[in-house]
Amino acid sequence: MLLGTLSTGAAMLWALPMLVIPVSVVHQGAPAAETNIALGKPYQLWPSPDYQYCTDPGDKTQLTDGKSTKEYFWTQQGTVGWKAVDYALVTVDLGRVEPISGVAFTTAAGAAGVRWASEIRIQASDDGKSYRDLGDLIQLDQKRNGPWPETYAVRRAVTHELATHGRYVRFLPIPLSGTPYLFVDEVEVFRGPETLLALAPAGKPAKDPKVFVDENRARRSIRLRFTKDVEALRASIGSAAKLDPAVRARLHEQLDRIAKQLNPDAVPVGSDFRAVLPFDQAHARLFQLQAQLWKACGLPEFSAGAAAAWDPLELIGVPTQLDAAVQVHTMRGEYRAAAVNLVNSSDHMLQARVRFEGLPDSPAPGYVTLHEVPWTDTAQLKPVAAALPEVRPADGAWTVSIRPGMVQQLWLTFHVTDQPAGEHKGQMIIEAAGLPPQQVPVQLRIWPLDFPKQTTLYVGGWSYTDGAGSYGVTPENKAAFLEHLQARGVNAPWAKSAVMMKFAFDKNDPSKIQLDTAGFDDWLAQWPAARRRLVFLSVGSFRGTHAPTFAGVAVDSPEFPKRVAVWIHAWVAHLRTKGVAPNQLGLLIHDEPHEGTDTTALVAWAKAIRAAEPEVLIWEDPTYVAPAKAPQELFEVSSILCPNRPQWLGHAAAFEKFYGNQQKQGRCLEFYSCSGPAHLLDPYSYYRLQAWQCWKVGATGSYFWAFGDTSGASSWCEYYAKRPGYTPLYIGPKSVTAGKQMEAVRESVEDYEYFIMLRDAVQRAKAAGKTDTEFAAADKLLHSAVDEVLGAEGADNRYWHLPKDRGLADAVRVHILEQLSALK
Repeated sequence: MLLGTLSTGAAMLWALPMLVIPVSVVHQGAPAAETNIALGKPYQLWPSPDYQYCTDPGDKTQLTDGKSTKEYFWTQQGTVGWKAVDYALVTVDLGRVEPISGVAFTTAAGAAGVRWASEIRIQASDDGKSYRDLGDLIQLDQKRNGPWPETYAVRRAVTHELATHGRYVRFLPIPLSGTPYLFVDEVEVFRGPETLLALAPAGKPAKDPKVFVDENRARRSIRLRFTKDVEALRASIGSAAKLDPAVRARLHEQLDRIAKQLNPDAVPVGSDFRAVLPFDQAHARLFQLQAQLWKACGLPEFSAGAAAAWDPLELIGVPTQLDAAVQVHTMRGEYRAAAVNLVNSSDHMLQARVRFEGLPDSPAPGYVTLHEVPWTDTAQLKPVAAALPEVRPADGAWTVSIRPGMVQQLWLTFHVTDQPAGEHKGQMIIEAAGLPPQQVPVQLRIWPLDFPKQTTLYVGGWSYTDGAGSYGVTPENKAAFLEHLQARGVNAPWAKSAVMMKFAFDKNDPSKIQLDTAGFDDWLAQWPAARRRLVFLSVGSFRGTHAPTFAGVAVDSPEFPKRVAVWIHAWVAHLRTKGVAPNQLGLLIHDEPHEGTDTTALVAWAKAIRAAEPEVLIWEDPTYVAPAKAPQELFEVSSILCPNRPQWLGHAAAFEKFYGNQQKQGRCLEFYSCSGPAHLLDPYSYYRLQAWQCWKVGATGSYFWAFGDTSGASSWCEYYAKRPGYTPLYIGPKSVTAGKQMEAVRESVEDYEYFIMLRDAVQRAKAAGKTDTEFAAADKLLHSAVDEVLGAEGADNRYWHLPKDRGLADAVRVHILEQLSALK
């Protein structure tokens, strides 16, 4: 597990845990005559190593000392490590021009969020100025030694295929896009025969490292995608049960031919490139081969069936048995999802028409939105089926394309508003020319209940739509972004400090202030139905004589609370004219205070605000591992405490006790999460169940970093991401598309409301004098349902690819519907 927190002010603190993991050391064989001429030689590092657990003065000599790390790699002083870098340079000075036959680079990955590098370029120079590129050490190593290990290991990437000379040898390791770490503990250069000195230098002139890295981001990932898909399909062919040996051999031969045709340089990578699979015709042939495998395994040319909506799909592998029917239980007015998988085992693309029979308003009910789910690659090279572009119906049907050898999922969003209650049984009909139509039974149960128009749970995600927008939010997509979030229950938007920090005090009378309200007013207008407005003030730490100031007054000055009082009085007065009450304004003064944080300024600000306007909310997100040992005044001045949910799950007993006591003292509790990359997180356990956790402990708000954070790249091409992406949507420069993770947020808001409705129904039954037996089942469900869902195996694990029962929350939800109907 990767530990660390992402500041909602956009600063990131990375730290890998001090774990004990069985170490697999992979030292590849080498010729007996191998002579390491880099041993003991000086080298230069760029940038300076900065990974806290292994950075030390010895970094200047440890990479050529001939000593290899024996234990957990990045916690050892013999290792050199970087965090949050696009690339690193290790330049060895051999002292004179030497013949070079090979090199080695010892690294590690496979655990704690550390992934194998995507490339390690080898470059040589006679003069230290003009370098020539000799190739990618990873490719050279893997030709002989196979792919990177899938689990944690130390790997000595090595080649003896070079034939050049040089005084300087430069290693250019490049991390996988969106991953922050690089580690190395030894570099080696092997002497070749003296005859190499007489040859012309090998390799092509090397570009400036930054230019090379930036220009080749997408192609580097495409190459790795091709490699992974070929190897995964090779393994699938090899492991397919009951496959005729001759067929297996034929499929392997075809795969070898296709693999030779896959060329990253042939993929058109422009500014509008989207990492949607397949990338080109050669890549498509790979999946056509998978379709042949499916057919050889007994799958029909075309099949369809209901799927578990929140389960992940696998790109490579033989599809498993599909569910019998789509089952949807809904009140009028809420949104609920279902999914159908289409499997094309033919040798060509299918165009299919999709319609319904037997449901109200068939064949294309207006209360059903159909989404075609494409396969998109991630920066971490784990393909996902999570984006949900909408398909519009025409002439009573939706038309979808189904590629051979790729499971095509259809995502269905049901939003019933004006249909009568009752159980409707129908079917989805999927018709493709020349093939038998597929029929998937659909059971739609509309319960005799109306979902509230306004939900109770506070929901936000540092949306920062003030001004021109932040992160992936642009003037071109902001309107769509706002509409998208508001349609999914977001009612507690965030703004940056600038909306409140434009003002001028009267030079002659500091009790008077002139506010610049234009930015705040514009932001308010964007969120007319918001129930709370949250602003990140981003006040710095108090550091000795360099105390942060407000309007020129230091926080330790007697004038400070007076100035803050004038400021907050003015804002409260202005917001009242806009219909915003003081208790609808929440201020985050200092983000994520944790062990070592100086909270002086935070506390000073909070005290001054609360003394002047006690109804204004002080919203804080402490990340202390041991909150009982933290400065207690920080908690005392807060109105709302919002701990990190994954951190809470790791320290459940201590956190429940501490924050339970805070609730007893009158402070509200909420939750936030800030893990990433978002599209690899489980929509069910990470996003949807956060609201269930809120209900369990009496928390009233649920937040995620961050709805707009695309990590500097379009969600449609994360290959250009500089770090993990955090948006649960799919955001492009001019577009916003639904994503399964964000749909899970919407359903979590509705789940929370179910408990509100059940609680109110039980209270009404008691007040009406009903006997205990008349509401006993509902009361029991109210107190046991959350524990049943959150206590299930895997429910506390945030990652999507791990197996778990993702249907349990809906099963419990149906029980709640039964009780609500009985008590109505």
